[in-house]
Amino acid sequence: MTIPPLGPLAVLTLRRPAEAARQILALDLGREAVWLSFFLVVVFNCLIQLSTDLIIPTPDAQLTPEAESIPFILIRSAGAMLLSVVAFLLVGRVLGGNATLSGLLTLMIWLSFLQSGALLAMVITSVTIPALTLLLLLATLGWSLYITLHFLNEAHQFGSLGKAFAVVLLAAIVALPIVLMFTPTGPV
Repeated sequence: MTIPPLGPLAVLTLRRPAEAARQILALDLGREAVWLSFFLVVVFNCLIQLSTDLIIPTPDAQLTPEAESIPFILIRSAGAMLLSVVAFLLVGRVLGGNATLSGLLTLMIWLSFLQSGALLAMVITSVTIPALTLLLLLATLGWSLYITLHFLNEAHQFGSLGKAFAVVLLAAIVALPIVLMFTPTGPV
């Protein structure tokens, strides 16, 4: 197994996500590599979230919420990612897809690494050029959805971005009650 250089793979993911998904799935990473990558991206996301809380100042008049503990952030991040992957897997299979947990998890881990890089860029932008932060956030959200649709389409071998979009919508409906149960303020 040869892992391609990550820089060109990131560019390929942004330009042609379906082709990048096929390359990532072709790696056929072992279980240990997938789970190690999963926990690495969870820790990386936690570090970026903590740095965001420390770097971005809050206005003096605004009350700052109590800081969350690191274990709580790690567990919440890992749980949210696993919940989304399992929801994408099960809903996709109901719609006729044939993704594997390992393949789908690998694709979502890669997307999470890219999103973490974008979040880091947003943190830096918010300090240096605050006016561009919202624009960067919106671009990241749109691009993430675009990549997710292509990743789901390739993992499930749908041949249709419409089915991939249905997976995203139905998985959100399935996952929403579970997410609301674990929000700090409780269900709405």
